[in-house]
Amino acid sequence: MIPATHVFNGAAEQPILWLGMAGFAPQQRAVLQASLARAPSSPRWRVSAFADADAWWVNGAKVRVMPGGNLKVAAGLPTERALNLSLGDIDRPVAFASPLASAEFEPRYVFDPVSEPSIHAVLMHFDSWLWLLRAQFVLGAQIIRRGPELRHGIYHVSYSGRLLAVLDFQNAKAAISPRVHPVSLWEAQWDKRPAGAGGLPESFVHVTPGQLAWTYVGRTDGDVLPERYRSEMIYYRHVPGVPLRWLRDSQLMLLRELSADPGTLEGLRQRTGLPAGQTEHDLACLYYAGSITTTRAKAAVTAVSARDSEPHSTGPELDSLLGNGAVAANQFGITAPVLLEHKRRQEVANLAES
Repeated sequence: MIPATHVFNGAAEQPILWLGMAGFAPQQRAVLQASLARAPSSPRWRVSAFADADAWWVNGAKVRVMPGGNLKVAAGLPTERALNLSLGDIDRPVAFASPLASAEFEPRYVFDPVSEPSIHAVLMHFDSWLWLLRAQFVLGAQIIRRGPELRHGIYHVSYSGRLLAVLDFQNAKAAISPRVHPVSLWEAQWDKRPAGAGGLPESFVHVTPGQLAWTYVGRTDGDVLPERYRSEMIYYRHVPGVPLRWLRDSQLMLLRELSADPGTLEGLRQRTGLPAGQTEHDLACLYYAGSITTTRAKAAVTAVSARDSEPHSTGPELDSLLGNGAVAANQFGITAPVLLEHKRRQEVANLAES
């Protein structure tokens, strides 16, 4: 049995959750953003690009119901475009700031944008709606912090005698109970099981260890990039084994650059124009998705430049912990240079910008 290791710096670490806003004027956005501060025991909400967000706030005063039933949201910023939203197709929680310009629809979540208690109440609803993401964050944290001790193992994660998750590192599979609470996962015990105990309950939500690791890395302020990636040559390996919509534009930019030519962290920062901190954070995500390597022999053939004469690392990669990277690579019929275009098409389809 591996004991619980849920306390870090005196409290269970909380994930960063991303909030997108539409239809709000600059001063309104500033007030709302200032109201996101919460107790350390709650998830940390931060504003992000609308398409990348886990949840949305929409200015109800800017909403108009279209003849087909879709909602048209007028732009609130000079850099915004009007949005055409189909509520039935939205795959994340959305709340509307009062007052509502139209009585023709009744949203599930409405909040008062000048009332901090009302704002925090709707965030609590969002916290509950995003339980699976928060649970994945906890399991991802445990995977990364326990590291090599989990290698090739099969683990049952339980709390008070109830099975909460199964993680099979031999076959790169995992599953989470649909009734789990993130707090229970922080306090759970991990029992190593024999090879035949890797079956995943059908009623559980199925994911992969790599997706769990990505969820944690993308939502922590901690520094999890292996040290060798700060100084050695970095190569493109294969497409990340996570859903395409999880990738941010900055991560797609790094993949595109690396698929064309390897580079160091500093060289990539200069080539992309990304801030140093963001470059490191994005590379950490791509590392835990198995998409990059400092080992030339493991790089994709097209990613190894003939001009590359730098020394090459043979540092450990993640295959033996999170699963064989070739499995993830073969899931996709697209390569890094065209990922950005595919994501753009997906965003247009989801948001129906007009």
